[in-house]
Amino acid sequence: AFGIYVIIGGYMAVVWTDTIQAIILFFGFILMAVMAIMEIGGFFALHQTMGAKQFNFLSSQNMLPSISLALVICVGVLATPSYRQRIYSADNISTVKKSFYTSGILYLFFSFIPAIIGITANLINPGLENSNYAFPFLAIEVLPLGVGLVVLIAGLSATMSSASSDAIAGVSILLRDVYMIITGSTPNKNKIVSLSRWGLIGITGMALIFTLYSDDIINYIKNMISIVMSGMFVCVIMGKYWTRATWQGGLATLIGGAACSITIMNVDDWMKFWGNPIIPAVFCAMVAGIIVSLLTPRNKISTDDALAILASERETMEMPSEKNEKSQN
Repeated sequence: AFGIYVIIGGYMAVVWTDTIQAIILFFGFILMAVMAIMEIGGFFALHQTMGAKQFNFLSSQNMLPSISLALVICVGVLATPSYRQRIYSADNISTVKKSFYTSGILYLFFSFIPAIIGITANLINPGLENSNYAFPFLAIEVLPLGVGLVVLIAGLSATMSSASSDAIAGVSILLRDVYMIITGSTPNKNKIVSLSRWGLIGITGMALIFTLYSDDIINYIKNMISIVMSGMFVCVIMGKYWTRATWQGGLATLIGGAACSITIMNVDDWMKFWGNPIIPAVFCAMVAGIIVSLLTPRNKISTDDALAILASERETMEMPSEKNEKSQN
């Protein structure tokens, strides 16, 4: 369903739907957390029920799973292409900075709310076996029926909608990079919209196939970030701060991070020790990227030259179709 409105409305549809859902969820989650706390008897009852040790930061003997969980979220944010897509689509630099500062501060304070919802859902219904059901359970259990349904619908649609910007980022990479590698030229301006829609259908279909093999959202996200994003995170950092990095090294980071993650995921003792593979995956990706970059020829294109090439390609895409075809010929 979310794929249909993105295919029709493009990135503007994503912006408006995400904004509306974010407002509903922001107030709905706060109301849900407050009413859930009241349901169990307040914060004092929560503290007594859970015990003091449950609220001690990194109190377990093996702290790596907790650290890995925090790191996998960090890597997911820094490496996700959709965040860069938002930067590219912004009006100007100041708009980008303001939006990221504002959303970052809101996320910081809002991060406590889902944790409270999860804890209270477990206390109200200890028999709730699947943690994925904590949100819909409380939405119906503690909120008034009408409000609960609105928040529930917004939450479920936001889960889908969050993937829409990632799908559009995938389409941009498909048409900007993959298309050019295969054809040797940028897509014709008159064909961009139709090609984008077909690409979005293909990417959304592939994503759906991947999710059919998972029944746990959190573990699926953690594992996919470790496999896909660990190498991409290292690739971004190397490209930004290390001028000796090469494209071959970039590919090595992707392969090294994915190979390490898959290996650890298939060994139960290693997964129990690490929590998720993100720490060793990032390390392996970094080592692979550095070694391969040092063994391959240095990149001779400067930053200014790269920007000039990108500007030239954009001009080609913006040409009228006849001029574009002539330039490509």
